[in-house]
Amino acid sequence: MKDIAWNLGSVYPSSESAAYRADKEVLVSLSATVLSLLKQAESGELEASDWLPRALESLNRLLDLSENLGSYVYAAWSVDTSNEAAQGEMDDLEERSLALKDVLVRFRSMLPGVKFESLPDYRFWLDEQVFLSKRQMSPEEEALAADLQRCGGDAWDRLHSRLSSSLDRPWDDSEKTVTQLRSLAFDADRNVRKRAWEEECAAWKGAEVSFAAALNGVKGTTVTLNTRRGWGSTLEKSLVQNRLSRTALDAMLGVMTESLPLFRRYFRAKAKMLGLPGLAWYDLFAPIKPGDTKSAGEIWSWERVSRFIPEMFDTLSIEMGDFARRAFSEGWIDASPRNGKVGGAYCTNLPLAGNGGESRILCNFDGSFDSVSTVAHELGHAWHGEVMKNLPAINREYPMTLAETASIFSETLVFRAALDRSPESSKPGIIDTYLVGASQVIVDILSRFHFESALMRYRPDGELSPAELSEIMLDAQNRTYGDALEESERHQWMWAVKGHYYSPDLAFYNFPYAFGQLFALGLYARFRKEGGDFAPRYRELLRLTGSADAVSVGKSAGFNIESPDFWHSGISTIKGFIEEFEKF
Repeated sequence: MKDIAWNLGSVYPSSESAAYRADKEVLVSLSATVLSLLKQAESGELEASDWLPRALESLNRLLDLSENLGSYVYAAWSVDTSNEAAQGEMDDLEERSLALKDVLVRFRSMLPGVKFESLPDYRFWLDEQVFLSKRQMSPEEEALAADLQRCGGDAWDRLHSRLSSSLDRPWDDSEKTVTQLRSLAFDADRNVRKRAWEEECAAWKGAEVSFAAALNGVKGTTVTLNTRRGWGSTLEKSLVQNRLSRTALDAMLGVMTESLPLFRRYFRAKAKMLGLPGLAWYDLFAPIKPGDTKSAGEIWSWERVSRFIPEMFDTLSIEMGDFARRAFSEGWIDASPRNGKVGGAYCTNLPLAGNGGESRILCNFDGSFDSVSTVAHELGHAWHGEVMKNLPAINREYPMTLAETASIFSETLVFRAALDRSPESSKPGIIDTYLVGASQVIVDILSRFHFESALMRYRPDGELSPAELSEIMLDAQNRTYGDALEESERHQWMWAVKGHYYSPDLAFYNFPYAFGQLFALGLYARFRKEGGDFAPRYRELLRLTGSADAVSVGKSAGFNIESPDFWHSGISTIKGFIEEFEKF
């Protein structure tokens, strides 16, 4: 496959360009202007009816600038983590963004007691900021915490990214990065899969002391700051960030736990189909029909993917399909695995790029159908940004739960359309690919939730060693995979693999994926029932995600997400595919 790299030219010509430098200067100068405005208001010189609308207008501009600059620089760094110039720009932006963080802290502290009736478009966000004002330290303490974060939690996060993107192991006459080794989990040859798993585990083990130090640093910072800010727990903060009620989370987790025997049936059926007594970790992603070029085990070309996904999006709306075509044709996607490139995948929005905003997508495409699903997933994020791009920045800030809804809906759209159009001989492989993803989102995500819950329970008592972290991870995997996965061949270093654990600002970035999966299944069922009439309703639902909580967004679609019945309905769809898979 030729090198598929993105084009950042429509964002900024370069980090040395006049446009980039000018935006950095405006970020600083406008932050200072807003701080001055807030100080005037604090002293009583201005009424709320005067300072609040002006502050909101400036905040929208500042958030756009910050996102555009930050996304651009991270994009440049993430494809080459050895890029010292990009690293330097990230450091510089972090320093320049401290003033914006100070603006938000001081803005929140002035909101209690202010009436918002004249600002209905911002009412939800303003009410949320009033609550958050009760979960922050003094402006001076918050400023110090933000400054220290640059060489604390954020630095640990960068260390993880840099190490994980450059780890490699010998392979025949060359080397393979851990990202490349992990992609061999899709290889048809079990000996290759096992060897890759062993080499990958050896790579993580060789760097486990560094990864453990980074994880302890990030979570130690999280515990300290959350305690000082008055959060009852890290999970409480995560629920607020996700705009999700504890009732809804408990209902979802309860149904996920009840579904585990169902997924173990799938694992046993897959083992039987592969001619194995049971699955090892390196068998989870194995193709079931490697000899059939029409199965999901075939190798997909990038050219085929660039046609296939837009055509599948067309089944919802031509507008969404054309958007995907634009992303492929205009160089919005960096798809090729490379040494020094971060693993996994992400989508980032650039609100000031091009004509009113663009997105960029990073992935590590390996030709598997799982990779096709990943591209569809990230394009779902991009479409979410597209339909919201004419909203104020404040009302484009949606939580992780609802962010994953758009991405997983797009995955589901591609999977179901592909399945409906496939001959019978191809369906076992396609259904298996879907169930691989569903089991990751339900079974593995639940194990990650258990791991992080235990980690946050133990971390206040001291740092955890690599062996202790691995023990907690294996226990979490045992709770969810059970006896359907060989006990001696699991992945104890998943705590080092998953970058989400290392974000100092986003703990428990696991259950939003399960939420997105099951919520998307509900939306997809509505689409199958309503057909083309669903497209405008779906668009409006996505636009609502930045100005309502998850329960309210669910109600707008006719769902009660605080009831276990809703989550059972999503699992029942997966159950149907497992029962069909068992018949093959």
